[in-house]
Amino acid sequence: MRAGLDFGTTNSSAAASVGGVPRVLEIDPASPAPTILRSVLFLTRPEAGAGNVSLPYVGHDAIARFTQGNVGRVVDYQLKFIGTSDILLGDLPTISQAMFSEVDANAPGRLFQSLKTEMRSQGYEGTSVFGTHYSIEMLVARLLAAIAERVEAALGARVEGWTLGRPVRYSEDPAEDALAFERMQAACALAGLRDVSFLEEPTAAALSYLREASRPETVLVFDFGGGTFDVTILRSEGAAGSARPLATAGTPVGGELFDRHLMVGRLSEHFGASATMRDALGSNRVPMPRYIIDMLGSWETIVELSRPDHLKTLEHLVATGDRPIELRALRDLVRHNYGLPLYAQVEQLKIALSAANRARFRMEMGEILISDTVQRTEFERLIGPDARRVEACLDEALTRAGLRADDIDVVLRTGGSSRIPLFAAMLTRKFGAARLRDIDAFTSVAAGLALVAAR
Repeated sequence: MRAGLDFGTTNSSAAASVGGVPRVLEIDPASPAPTILRSVLFLTRPEAGAGNVSLPYVGHDAIARFTQGNVGRVVDYQLKFIGTSDILLGDLPTISQAMFSEVDANAPGRLFQSLKTEMRSQGYEGTSVFGTHYSIEMLVARLLAAIAERVEAALGARVEGWTLGRPVRYSEDPAEDALAFERMQAACALAGLRDVSFLEEPTAAALSYLREASRPETVLVFDFGGGTFDVTILRSEGAAGSARPLATAGTPVGGELFDRHLMVGRLSEHFGASATMRDALGSNRVPMPRYIIDMLGSWETIVELSRPDHLKTLEHLVATGDRPIELRALRDLVRHNYGLPLYAQVEQLKIALSAANRARFRMEMGEILISDTVQRTEFERLIGPDARRVEACLDEALTRAGLRADDIDVVLRTGGSSRIPLFAAMLTRKFGAARLRDIDAFTSVAAGLALVAAR
């Protein structure tokens, strides 16, 4: 038995070929969409009764565990002794210096998401989880191993070989791109995956579509997910599943970046982004520190604002700021771990703006009382520079293939971000509406990977 695994920034899916037909597997039974698993990992606080190790939870279970134990909880950072360090000062006697670290004393576990994005970061080598160091490869391996276990349970058989998807580019920096792929290979080995091969994700999506092809076609795949945008151009020879790659291109622009733009560029006003406060001397008014606004760009960095030094600044903001309602909402957002549910609402706002010209954003938790209408035009303005990067990437692929837009017979859209109207309009303008085809936004890549795995 061999299987295909689409390990995504936001979502993952898996499939196996049964009689030449890809079967997408239910790998997250607790989720409303069992064939789609959120690419999140929750590691519990080690307990003696559990062998004093951190237990892994993934997907819907991971989010439920985190929400149950963290949302609404007051974060309590304390200094914890982590060891000693010897200090040498010339000929003087060695001095033994105690070392302490700030830790969240009440945290029942740690939640990780967007690990695929972090693999390209040269500055992120890992983190300490309740005293145990985890490299980025180890974190990804824990997630992959849990997914693989669910795949084998769904199949009722051991998987002897895997074909995994990979973006055309993890990063536009060649060194970062190579590092991410090396880390991904290492993570697969640590997870115990056997006989692993890789295939670019848009190519896999095209092969899924071409399984029933009956005539020669030049196909362009517009694959737009949570972390990256990829484009592949292939030439089908007419036989089912046969295709010759002509060109690929990619850029690290995705749906999670759009969430950040919505939050920082539009919704941060509800948390006092334009507020002023008194300076340290109390004589002048100064803007809110920019780093606080920037740290609203993801729920993980919102958690970091709960550290004592940042909380001191937040308390000063609340005491001297000129937007008290919004600043109290900011303090409550940070103190009570509301970052994850906030970003769940931001994502829903983004989805709603793909279906309507305006959408309501609501959040009522503690002192956070927000009701606001956001226009699609506002969202499109925020992601405008990213849209230009995507179009340039599209043009790059056409140039590499030596083709014009008129030479493309079919444009396949896959990935959740490909449904955003701004990009649908871009494709219609370049290729014409008649050539556009939608394939399953979340499982088409896994289906194509399964077909290749079976071969």
